[in-house]
Amino acid sequence: MPLPLLFLLFVAQGQTAPKTVLRSIPTTTSEKLSAVAQQQTAPTSAAQQPFSAEFLVTEMNRIALSPRVDGILDEEEWDPLATGSEMKSFFQWEPGKLHFAGQVPEGHDLVASFDLKANGWLIGKDNLEVRLSSVDGKATMSCRVLDGTGISGPKWVDLPGMVMASSVSSKTDSQITTYEASVADLGLGIIPTEANTKLMVRMDDPLSSDAASPAYLPRKLSPVTLMFQRSAALSPGLKFNTENTGRSSVSGEGIKLRLTFNGNNSMKLQKLEMHSEGFAKNDTNQLTVPFPKFDEKGRSYIDYMTSIVEGSPVGYRVLKATLTTSENIPAVMEACYRVGPVIDFDIPRQSLAVAPLDRSVRFSFYAKSNSSKAARGEVSLSVPEPLRILNGTNHKINILTNRGSDRQTFEIFFPPNTSGTYPVKFSAVINGKKIEQVSYITIGGL
Repeated sequence: MPLPLLFLLFVAQGQTAPKTVLRSIPTTTSEKLSAVAQQQTAPTSAAQQPFSAEFLVTEMNRIALSPRVDGILDEEEWDPLATGSEMKSFFQWEPGKLHFAGQVPEGHDLVASFDLKANGWLIGKDNLEVRLSSVDGKATMSCRVLDGTGISGPKWVDLPGMVMASSVSSKTDSQITTYEASVADLGLGIIPTEANTKLMVRMDDPLSSDAASPAYLPRKLSPVTLMFQRSAALSPGLKFNTENTGRSSVSGEGIKLRLTFNGNNSMKLQKLEMHSEGFAKNDTNQLTVPFPKFDEKGRSYIDYMTSIVEGSPVGYRVLKATLTTSENIPAVMEACYRVGPVIDFDIPRQSLAVAPLDRSVRFSFYAKSNSSKAARGEVSLSVPEPLRILNGTNHKINILTNRGSDRQTFEIFFPPNTSGTYPVKFSAVINGKKIEQVSYITIGGL
């Protein structure tokens, strides 16, 4: 009986599926030979068996928050994911990036598994594994996608371009290794960019000496949702929302988030304390206000308005609001906003196949302002050899509207049979401030 049907039969009978890690039973000669080869070349140690163990997260709704990837877990920098007997894990996100961290015993790696479409491991081509190691005190990263679409069985596809686009750091102290990583898209659009996206995740800490796991092994992951806001312990019947979540501003200016509530005055809500967590805590306002009365339609709102100190770090930040009732029972609400550069540069994704002849390809890019003021300046583009820009190396930027955007074009020359991931570097001076950003294009896909 096939494994999926066997599992469903156990569930239907109210029984627990077997704990033993099983692989699909090969039915053809080629599958049998492939299975034998996999068993001979990629043995599985006891440390790798937890891929099939339950992985329970502490909070399904994951907040958008940008860490500083330096191997140090700062206060309010990370959102806890799960705590095991010997491993602590953390996970958060921002559009186009997945951030995770872990503390493991020295001599162990940290392996993060993501089912990016939440449709099951071994299904599709959206299952991402990121493995972090520490070699001679230096952190390394490997990324690969599990392709489950082939008729000959699942296989791993290495993603060196994702390693290029991402960052990792580690530190070992008192026989505990701390890993931090930020995984970015490589121009294929596989990392989520929208709030309310659902995916599945798990973290493991195999021995550094353990071989990479074979493609046929199943994994149990836990569902999570990527959010711009969340809440906990709200009074029964009280509803909460935030206007302008995810909005960007720039250091030296300000931002406004409106916290809206639906409820009634019998809830006896007393006061609301608000502050930005982590790196923005000392760069923004901290407010405590009496909770306003609900109107006749059961509505109430409070505005969090803050200036952002010049030089405040770029990234997604979290406004934490603590609501207290007359019984001193606190409820916590969190909403995300972003401190950005004056301009973000973005290249819309194109699907580019490998071509046997040389060619030039036209691309567009958007210069998107995060400022309420006009944004003026210049930007130059560069690419590594053997690519070169034919037209559109230098551009003038003149955005007059509040958080407006400007679309421009450029052309890149590709030699014959060019494949892989390449960075496109933007070097700009906007409103007198230097900005350097990198986007990535990938030729050949997965």
